[in-house]
Amino acid sequence: MNIPKLHIQSTPGRIGLSIQKPEQTIRQHKAEQSIHQPKAKMDVRQKPGKLTIDQTNAWHNLDLKNVLVRTEELVSIAKNHWMEGLARVSQEGDEMMRIENGGNPIADQAKRNAGYDFTFQPGGKPAYDLVDIHYQPEEAQIDVQRRDPIIETKKRDPEHHYKPGSVDVAMEQIPDLQIDWKV
Repeated sequence: MNIPKLHIQSTPGRIGLSIQKPEQTIRQHKAEQSIHQPKAKMDVRQKPGKLTIDQTNAWHNLDLKNVLVRTEELVSIAKNHWMEGLARVSQEGDEMMRIENGGNPIADQAKRNAGYDFTFQPGGKPAYDLVDIHYQPEEAQIDVQRRDPIIETKKRDPEHHYKPGSVDVAMEQIPDLQIDWKV
């Protein structure tokens, strides 16, 4: 006896996906910046210093003296000579007064007074040592006004491009179920 058999054939369904990825680009440009630094304002004021040069001693070293100085020197020298002469005459008078003690005071005094005695001093101090130089500087007044830098910045927005992706769904294989009886 033939028994019919059940025959089942199935075909599974298949879904196909077509995917396109999204695209995104971001680009950031550098900002534009300019910096300008103005020069600081500076003001310097300086009064001239005071220079004094005294060369009186150098002129005196050359024996170039004014009338007042020359007169004072001569008065001093004459006073010393007068005092020395007064002392000498007094001493000679005392010697003459004691003539009875012996000796020859007149001849001795004549010998002493016959010659002329003087001293000569050649040269002198160097002239540069005799010039007095004095300098008194003045303070400098310095005013500075600083200036801030000028900074200009131009920002740039980023460039943003976006292309969305997509997903397409399609039935690549339709499901199928076949049931059959076979003998």
